[in-house]
Formats: sequence, C-alpha cells, structure tokens
Amino acid sequence: MPWELTTPVQTGDLDPNGPYAQIKIMRILFDTRQSQINILLEYGNTVEGDWILGQQPAGLESHILITGEDYTTLCATHETNDDELTYTAMKRALYEWLNTNDKIAAGSIV
Repeated sequence: MPWELTTPVQTGDLDPNGPYAQIKIMRILFDTRQSQINILLEYGNTVEGDWILGQQPAGLESHILITGEDYTTLCATHETNDDELTYTAMKRALYEWLNTNDKIAAGSIV
C-alpha cells in the first residue's frame, strides 16, 4: 500500500531507478512506553507488482518519529471507512499525517 506522489521525486542521472513515483511505509513501531511511533519510509516504484527500492533522495527524511500530541491524536482519534481493515485505516492515517505535516509530498494511496 504505497503513496503515489502527485509529482515524482527526481533523482538525476546517477540513479537508474528514478524518478521515484511512490513512497512506502516499510516499518511501523508503536512504543507505548515512550508514547511514540517510529516510521521507516522508502522511496521507489512498483513495477509489475514488485516494489523496487530506490536510493534515499537527498534532503528527504526516511525515519520519522511521531510523539507528543500528534501521537495521542493518532492513537485516540482515527476513523475507518466502510469495510476498511484496521491495518489499512492505520496506514492511511499515517500517510495522511505525514502529508499534512510536510514529511511527504502530496499524493494518494494506491
């Protein structure tokens, strides 16, 4: 369930896998003791159903830490759409938070 970027990340001539049209949440760690969510993002593309990892684009974050009020809000107030699995709702909420907080560029879930 990647995030399809409205504008792909340009990578230049040195990266044959670019530009990257997608971002994918690869790891989510919920730490209830420290009240934080640790997210690992990867940039890349889906080709014939397979995720093709790209190089980390310069200047873009790959590790995101959500703490404080943002953590509390994400854990306490999320809504699911009709017939949406909990996992899907959680990832959707995280992608939306990342976009709203300028951690990832505009796009949509695919």
